[in-house]
Amino acid sequence: MTLSSAAFAVHGFCVDTPDFGSLRGLGERRLIVVGKDGRIQQVEVGEAGEQRRALAAAGIPVREFGEKELLVPGFIDTHIHLPQFPYTGAGIDKPLMAEDGFLAKYAFPTESSMVNLDSAKYVYNEALKVLLTNGTTTALIYGTTHLDASKTLVEAALALQGPRAFVGKVCADRYCPDALVETTASSLRDTEDFVNFTQKVARQSPEDQKPPFLVQPVITPRFLPTCSPELLKGLGELAAKYNCIIQSHMSESVDEVAFSSQLFPGKTDAQASFNLLATLPDATNFDPGAVFVMGHCVQLQKGEEELMRQRGAAIAHCPLSNFFFAKGALPVKQLVARGVKIGLGTDVAGGYSPSMLSSMRAAVLASKTLQFCHVPNGALEKFGPADEQKDGAEHDLSYT
Repeated sequence: MTLSSAAFAVHGFCVDTPDFGSLRGLGERRLIVVGKDGRIQQVEVGEAGEQRRALAAAGIPVREFGEKELLVPGFIDTHIHLPQFPYTGAGIDKPLMAEDGFLAKYAFPTESSMVNLDSAKYVYNEALKVLLTNGTTTALIYGTTHLDASKTLVEAALALQGPRAFVGKVCADRYCPDALVETTASSLRDTEDFVNFTQKVARQSPEDQKPPFLVQPVITPRFLPTCSPELLKGLGELAAKYNCIIQSHMSESVDEVAFSSQLFPGKTDAQASFNLLATLPDATNFDPGAVFVMGHCVQLQKGEEELMRQRGAAIAHCPLSNFFFAKGALPVKQLVARGVKIGLGTDVAGGYSPSMLSSMRAAVLASKTLQFCHVPNGALEKFGPADEQKDGAEHDLSYT
């Protein structure tokens, strides 16, 4: 450690999960020294008395955590819609895709308003600050179909120098309001423009940077109902050309799966998505470790989880919004056991809280609800599912 390059240090219980299912750091304190470049210079386990005295003598501040305080790594939100922040908490009484549902009444009108760049700049700046306030230091973000507004989002993240943002200009060439719908050609053209812009400015801000960059572009088809086969194929080609990951929604709700099955007859959501985006190279060629990050996936059919594993697809688990729209809970443990990667997301504004702590609590509750289906002589067994549940039974991925 070079004291002249140290900016500050912290000493206390530093807790993290280096591997799935493991937890470390509760048993002993650690001293973490942070350099002036913002990078960790040194980690010492234990009281580290000599090092702390040296830091104090050099005038370098050391923050001492109390017995009930913990330092944890920044949270990673794998699925969030920043333009939907203005109506967070509204619309959760609506179905996802009805004529007066969540998308039509809340999501689409609010996203349409981002064409006004002053509105977009204000919303995105405030939303990014809220994420940082809640401890989120990395986020996979959905913008809108508007190219200039999506560039504004990139510029806002770079200006704040956080959180680390994987940003997508949303793509949709059908079944969207006029204010959001694109032509297939314009969607592909604007997406390529957005990718080039983001990669260029991220490399230059605040000065010549080395990867991984603070902001990175993500290819973002909204979901199957709003994307034609031609658009999906073209987006897959762009993802391969620019080495970008893809984010989208998949098997999110009963009504979405039913609509998608009409548009892509004979194919499940996963088959339609991955077959049309088939230009992608193998997932091992991608630095993030996953080619796709697919939101929700609650209504997966049997066999789709194996297809996801084969194609390098991860799930963005959004338990809070799943309660409102998916009519189900994601069987996380079973999917992980079958080799599917899973991260956690808030899904603002389908989820009403931008806090990852709220998502964690909701994930615990969602896991518990899966047990209700298997309780002998329980209410579900006695009375049977409600009528509104029966129409989604065929889409459920059954695990025992």
